[in-house]
Amino acid sequence: MRRYDDLARHVARKLNVGDTDVHVVVQGSMRTQTTTAMWGNTKFDLDIVVKLKSARFAGLRTSEEFFQEFGRALKGIPDAGEPEPKNRCWRLRYPGEPFYFDVTPAIPLSRGITGTDLRVRDPKTIWSPSNPEEFAEWFCKIAEGRFPFQREQMAQFAEARTQVDPVPCGRVRIDDILRRTVQLIKLHRDNYYRGLPEQRQEGKPISVILVTLAASTYRDLLAKEANQFSSAIEVALEVVERLPRYIDRSGGRVKVMNPEMAAENFADRWNEDSGLRDREFKTWHQELVADLDALFAEEHSKKDEVRVRRIFGEHGVDAWKNGLAAGGLLGGLLKTVPAEPRSNPQTPVPTGSRNQLA
Repeated sequence: MRRYDDLARHVARKLNVGDTDVHVVVQGSMRTQTTTAMWGNTKFDLDIVVKLKSARFAGLRTSEEFFQEFGRALKGIPDAGEPEPKNRCWRLRYPGEPFYFDVTPAIPLSRGITGTDLRVRDPKTIWSPSNPEEFAEWFCKIAEGRFPFQREQMAQFAEARTQVDPVPCGRVRIDDILRRTVQLIKLHRDNYYRGLPEQRQEGKPISVILVTLAASTYRDLLAKEANQFSSAIEVALEVVERLPRYIDRSGGRVKVMNPEMAAENFADRWNEDSGLRDREFKTWHQELVADLDALFAEEHSKKDEVRVRRIFGEHGVDAWKNGLAAGGLLGGLLKTVPAEPRSNPQTPVPTGSRNQLA
């Protein structure tokens, strides 16, 4: 937590506001507990929102000066390096560390301006609504849902419940099929795009879309077809198969809407890139389905190790071997923590465990 505290105090001092007026909130995969291991020297991307509650920001009507002032306030944070502007955030690379921060400044109490509690800078529309906490709560509530075949597991692990904290610190539970499936999907995506041309990587499906599609699928399977499944692998494969069904293509535009904010389309850029992201999603998804179907349908053998390495890389092979030893393949594949976990710069959060799903 030291890095977060250092950043908050530094920003408060530079902006001449009280320490209690700066609130650092973790968002993205850390908040939903769907992090995966990073490849080689790749740094872990930690997304954070900095809520600025001071009255001096409450009445702002334009965002650019606010955004630039915040960027200047980030200068001089120990070990962080020079802030780099992005679309809505500033990147702090922390040279020499295995992580970097994407820091989004946000102004709370903004419902009268954007219709949501938070508003953030948008170079096109001046302000953009934001609700990372509500989105995470939506996902986490769905992830808590359990299928009938899991009742015995739920009783066994009743005291090991996952907590939803600003910086989650508990292991992903043995019966947490949705989170483990999201990790599996993201791990496959990352390995699939590793080494591909830059143009194709530009079209790589972003995590928030994959999380939204997977959670929506899982929610409906649980609500409408819960008794049709007898194992975690069956659920995971069905979630993967149905992902495209939750992409809205009505009206000639592609839409994956934020379930907690009707005005935000996570797939907006799909409609502005001559179909690049749409094509990439379809191509990658076909590969994902084919790889998982073949992997889980085969007998475990030395031959499988080659397939696992091709699909998931060395982290996947290590996890797969652990899974075989414990009698469970899916849980093993989703044990994606490297030897030195990097999910949290100060308190690493393991993204899997030796517990097996099936």
